[in-house]
Amino acid sequence: MQVRSWQIPRKERTLQALRTELETVEYPGIYILFERKTKVYVGEAQNIYTRLHQHMSNPEDKIKGWDQAIIISDGRPATQSDFNDAVIRLALESYIAKLLKANNYTVVSTSRITQLNQTQRHTVNTLVPELNFFLEKKGIISRLLEEPGQEQVYLDELIELFEKKHIPIQKWSEKEAIFENKKVFIHPGSKKPKGWQITIRGRKPGSFIDCARRGDGYLLVPRDGVLFIPLSEVKKIIPEAVFEHDTVDIWIVFTPEKTTLFYSKKNILDITGFKLVP
Repeated sequence: MQVRSWQIPRKERTLQALRTELETVEYPGIYILFERKTKVYVGEAQNIYTRLHQHMSNPEDKIKGWDQAIIISDGRPATQSDFNDAVIRLALESYIAKLLKANNYTVVSTSRITQLNQTQRHTVNTLVPELNFFLEKKGIISRLLEEPGQEQVYLDELIELFEKKHIPIQKWSEKEAIFENKKVFIHPGSKKPKGWQITIRGRKPGSFIDCARRGDGYLLVPRDGVLFIPLSEVKKIIPEAVFEHDTVDIWIVFTPEKTTLFYSKKNILDITGFKLVP
């Protein structure tokens, strides 16, 4: 299988030239709309030409100023294309959106969660490396997603997850939230050889170290099932004297059997039970 792409500016004549190339045959695929290089909208369509024409003539407010589009397909008409399967398109749309978020784009589109059967999953898994290669070669991305299950879950997805779980968050931001009038510290961690490193900083009242020392609040780790850990549990693995430091490093290790949080080899806690998504 081979990914084929077109990159076009927002010009009617360019779109008409694309239609001439495609003739009148339906070509399904994925598309990315760019606005000022950092704001993007990822979509999918059974008929790429028709969908882009809609975006050009009647653009959505959230991507009204788009100026470039990239179209991705396997270059085959609908009757022969793997992109003719809407479930596969939705899965790839979601993957590309996550990939662009990981590369610091502002993604304004919303992706839907899909369930893949074995054949569809094989097709998606075959296409993903090709998409990665293509987007890297184009200079659109410089980093790939983490291994499956450990990808970062971003703020819009966190908000949706907490709403589905009926967990009433009072206030959201990129790094903190408020739950039951307590602080929630949001840390995706940094991948290191011995695990995901989470650095706790600051000893002022209300800081991460201060709240951890008092066991007051929560640590939210938006990876692998989304961990929502009471700081009263985090406190158990950190020796009291360590709280006098300006920074404290703790570590998370994900394995198929369990997820553990540790400060040292002697200070380990099984946090598997704090996953919001089993």
